[in-house]
Amino acid sequence: MVNINIEIPDEIHKKAKLSSIMKEITLKDFIIHAIEEKLNKHK
Repeated sequence: MVNINIEIPDEIHKKAKLSSIMKEITLKDFIIHAIEEKLNKHK
């Protein structure tokens, strides 16, 4: 597994964190799923 450090706007972080809480998953898993969805759309 690779570690990636990125800076994102506070508002995006807040929205992602709230969404992950609502889906009862970790923020890490939420971000991984979001990236996977985006990559699958561009196949």
